[in-house]
Amino acid sequence: MRKLALTREVKTVLAEMSSKVHTIFPSFPRRRESKQQSGLWIPAFAGMTARGRAAWHLPASVGAGALLATLTLLSPLPALAAEAPLLHPMFQDHGVLQRGHPITVWGQAKPGESVTVTLGDAKVSAKAGKDGRWQASLPAHAAGGPFTLTAKTATATQSAADMLVGDVYLCSGQSNMEVQVRRALDAYNETGPRANQPKMRYLAVERDTAITPRSDFAKPVRWQVVSPQTVGDMSAVCYFFGREMRKLEDVPVGLINSAWGGSTIEAWMPEQALREQGDYQRELSFLSQYDSNRIDGVRAFTARWQEWWGTVGQGRPWTEVFGQGDGWREAPAGFRAWESWGVPDMAAYNGLVWMRATINLTAEQAKAGTALHLGPVDDLDVTWVNGQPVGSLYGPGDPRRYPLPPGTLKPGANTITVAVIDNYGDGGLYGSAQSQAIELADGTELPLPAPWQYRPANVDVSAAPHAPWGTVDGLSTIHNAMLAPIGPYGVRAALWYQGESNTAKPQQYRSLLTGLMAGWRRQFGADLPFLIVQLPEWGYPQDKPVESNWALLRESQRAAVAADPRAGLAVALGVGDWYDIHPANKQIVAKRLVRAARKVVLGEKIAPSGPLPAAVTRTGDSISVRFTDIDGSLIALSYHRPLGFELCGEAAGSCRFVDATLKGDTVTLAADGGPAVRVRYCWADSPICNLYDTARQPAGPFEWPVK
Repeated sequence: MRKLALTREVKTVLAEMSSKVHTIFPSFPRRRESKQQSGLWIPAFAGMTARGRAAWHLPASVGAGALLATLTLLSPLPALAAEAPLLHPMFQDHGVLQRGHPITVWGQAKPGESVTVTLGDAKVSAKAGKDGRWQASLPAHAAGGPFTLTAKTATATQSAADMLVGDVYLCSGQSNMEVQVRRALDAYNETGPRANQPKMRYLAVERDTAITPRSDFAKPVRWQVVSPQTVGDMSAVCYFFGREMRKLEDVPVGLINSAWGGSTIEAWMPEQALREQGDYQRELSFLSQYDSNRIDGVRAFTARWQEWWGTVGQGRPWTEVFGQGDGWREAPAGFRAWESWGVPDMAAYNGLVWMRATINLTAEQAKAGTALHLGPVDDLDVTWVNGQPVGSLYGPGDPRRYPLPPGTLKPGANTITVAVIDNYGDGGLYGSAQSQAIELADGTELPLPAPWQYRPANVDVSAAPHAPWGTVDGLSTIHNAMLAPIGPYGVRAALWYQGESNTAKPQQYRSLLTGLMAGWRRQFGADLPFLIVQLPEWGYPQDKPVESNWALLRESQRAAVAADPRAGLAVALGVGDWYDIHPANKQIVAKRLVRAARKVVLGEKIAPSGPLPAAVTRTGDSISVRFTDIDGSLIALSYHRPLGFELCGEAAGSCRFVDATLKGDTVTLAADGGPAVRVRYCWADSPICNLYDTARQPAGPFEWPVK
């Protein structure tokens, strides 16, 4: 074979690449007992853009094509599939396996190859299928360890050391499940010596999405031993829950945290569970089209979005040529949130803003154009080039790169039109001017010239369609990448802290939560217990009864749990924050989850969620609310009578605060001659309520018909 002398610069790049591979893929084997030939792992550099070169820190003097040619002349490269780990990434050093049930273990080997799996004295065998996947079932183990889990074939062996057997808990949801220990109350002490928990292990699943379910993680995962050095970045609710459970049962605890801030419940539901809802058929068809042919999916969805625009807006702004049309303004120089532009009517703007730019291309450039870069967008965009839809995504702050089908660009002036929708906080296009560009086939990028133009649209965006392949609001997209790869791993219970992102449609949440629990049980077992955190208070309290989506969603959570004997509710009112949607007191949330777990997981005879209404009846001019699930007796805190009770008529807006008295297990309300067909308690985004039992468990919010 002809050898090619490598320059010092190329050798340095190769060494850095090798190091970077193992940084990005720590589970990629450096050392492995194998009869297969080893060699250098090489990424594909053909067609690498400037962004890709920057990601690998390639010097400009090292041409991508030349480097690829150099690497091609090196010693033969191994087949990457042959070097894939035998064990699935869930099975790594320091992991925890679920006690008391057969232990399912799986991985990848050569098709038809026999695999022997051992754990302690237990040994089982399996055979890889045509796709190379194998799965074995070890007998149930009692709590204990450490053990070594080993998978072995005729050509390779892989082991996971320091494995414990105990209880495994899956923690999921949005940002309040993500909030780290270092951000929680008393973080200084919580990250100190008390975090020495060698029998607690933690695995975090990295944020990711996929259109279809994956069997493996696209991003590396690893088990960590809980210690002062590692606990700070762990989920506070998840960690505090595990620590409290260990106080009840002295067994090892494994915590799997798979959460994503801002995510909707639909993104976490399997496709089958969404289809069973009956409300997502059209969106799921867009997703299927997108999976088969991206641009077909984009066109189908955008047609739906344009239908919606036709019901709330005027004209077809995506068809207007740059410089034409009424109401367009020149955007300030620099790409930043429109709230910071210094434009008075944009200073606190939430809603839809049309934005557009233009670029002149030669015939050669138009033919070579392959993608549009927009940089980060907050929150949602729908994008057209010359009136043709090219992409849409809900992903706050995520950079956009949309492939351009042949014929989209043309010689001369090209108009890029973007509908940006922001519902909360900052909004708009971010990044530098170089973030917005046309990418050519050779990797060259042509920045979109300034100035951009913008036009606010004063329309109701609450019903605006979202592309089903979005990040935090897609349909099944997070489930496919962050939950499906966990496979049939043994789990004792699932913790769910989510709902803030679904308050726009709160009454639908009961069905969605029921569907999520059913869908996850198909993966982890029909008897999987669920522990649900009810939303805490957030926002400034009101001085009169209000209609509240947050209260409605809490009611949906309560009703879904009440209908499921394998689910428990942790009432989080009383530990929220008027000014922070991420309250710091995660310790109390965890303790309330543990109380629910004592009933639905451990089987104790205990009131799991605080006092609950049992009956609401009318006698003359008074309404009686009788409670059950009282630990001790009912008490009213900080006042001589209960606060937060309302009597309502049938219509919305008919509720009024009423005086209440407490005796034994019953609260009596004065009807005062007004309508009284339903009772509400603790009903607002941020209600002030004071009914507890002597075990310090709050009575949760509810709406109940009067009989």
